[in-house]
Amino acid sequence: MKSILLPVLSLMSFLYFSSCHKLDIASGTPSCIRNEIKDHKNDPQWMIGSVDEYLFQDKTVYAFSPDNNIIADGSTEVKDVSCNTLCHVGGFGGPSINLCNGENFFQNAQLIRNIWKK
Repeated sequence: MKSILLPVLSLMSFLYFSSCHKLDIASGTPSCIRNEIKDHKNDPQWMIGSVDEYLFQDKTVYAFSPDNNIIADGSTEVKDVSCNTLCHVGGFGGPSINLCNGENFFQNAQLIRNIWKK
């Protein structure tokens, strides 16, 4: 009985401590998007509150939405899978500033999933 107890306790300890380090960025996220989140997520002054994945103009894009606890009228930055900025929508200008590549982003983009949230 004693010979089984040590391995079982070791396994339980490993599982307990490894579960505390949850991955809070969705799997399959492009490395540049993942790195941008990792580089800034602990910065209390980073204006981003969440990152969502969308299908827009037949391409996967990522919307970096403002943290409303830091800035109430910030715009959402939309990036492609290579982290190139496509546009900024919303913000201080409100609904009139929703054009991205000639289309209203919020009316035409299809939400796929949330990638990360503060």
